[in-house]
Amino acid sequence: MSLRTAEIAGGGIGGLATAALLARDGWRVRVHERGEQIREIGAGIYIKNNSIEVLERLGVFERLKPHGLQLHKAEIRFADGSLRQQRTLAGLSRVHVFARQTLIEGLRDAALAAGAEIITNSTVTEAVNGRAIRTADGRTHEADLIVAADGVGSAVRNSLPMRSSFRILPTIIDRFLIEGREFTPEDKTVEHWSGNRRIGVTPAGPNQTYVYMVAPERDAIARQLPLDVRDWSERFPKLAGLMAALGRAPSTQFNYGVVDCEKWAMGRVAILGDAAHGLPPTLGQGAGLTLINAYALAHFLRQTQDVPAAVAQWEQRVRFISDRTQAWACRYDWFTRQWPTRLDAMRPLITWAFGRIRYLNESMRIADQGLRLAGIDMQRG
Repeated sequence: MSLRTAEIAGGGIGGLATAALLARDGWRVRVHERGEQIREIGAGIYIKNNSIEVLERLGVFERLKPHGLQLHKAEIRFADGSLRQQRTLAGLSRVHVFARQTLIEGLRDAALAAGAEIITNSTVTEAVNGRAIRTADGRTHEADLIVAADGVGSAVRNSLPMRSSFRILPTIIDRFLIEGREFTPEDKTVEHWSGNRRIGVTPAGPNQTYVYMVAPERDAIARQLPLDVRDWSERFPKLAGLMAALGRAPSTQFNYGVVDCEKWAMGRVAILGDAAHGLPPTLGQGAGLTLINAYALAHFLRQTQDVPAAVAQWEQRVRFISDRTQAWACRYDWFTRQWPTRLDAMRPLITWAFGRIRYLNESMRIADQGLRLAGIDMQRG
């Protein structure tokens, strides 16, 4: 039996996780990362149950745990401090939080330890005949499997004969990672709401705090960076001290976006991660979906030497989890961005329904269950 080969476009969460999984199964794997180094853009990241299960199988999670923090509760509070929703985070709803760079370095180390090759400063420009990728230096790299894990603007995906697009949504998010736990003394995450603005405040490890601030793009003051501390403090008076700290802190800002991808599987090519299912981060499942889909891809490739058949079965069996999560993430974004302020009196009832009505909660959080819904037993591989 000949050694199977994989060329992976993208050295992010999806590309590195797939590389580690395939290399452990005996594949010869090469990852192409366009940057000078393996580095994640952003601040903190929620690692939920589905992500944790994959990271545990990779042997990465125990090494990551000391650098993050397990959350025990999730709350929604209004600007006056009133509690509107509270969930216990345990079992299938367990959540840890890390700095994004901590996660990406853990996956990089796992891929390298498994024998994968990582090439930086290597930009993939297209797929060639469904059996190779071409890089910006003009070289063509053939393989048994091509994985497009190169983000929402995927060059590999866009070079294939399929309908796909990336839509920018009119919602902006600012992300901050600040030192200390002054504003997060408890091991819980709290999302504060004021009209159509939201602020999430979460401990991201023993000595760090992750903050995200979300607002409609039409909110000109909310778009300003550095932060308009006075305006945000007036909107969230209980967080005035935090606003002052954020006014001095570095941040990233971008719009939410959605990827529409007709196919994830085309012959020997698999579209994975944000390139396949980019979605608003309203449910904190971008990493989770990416990791379970990477695990499932390796699972089906393990069952047969027929790569196109395995890739096709992979999409058929697991895609519905990502599609439903993406749809709910978009609905949640619409609700928080577009809800008319004249109907604010009804907002507590809707918020309560999201948390308390079992059908709504289970539908919205379908991804928390991981690959069980696709009939894949991760304990058995």
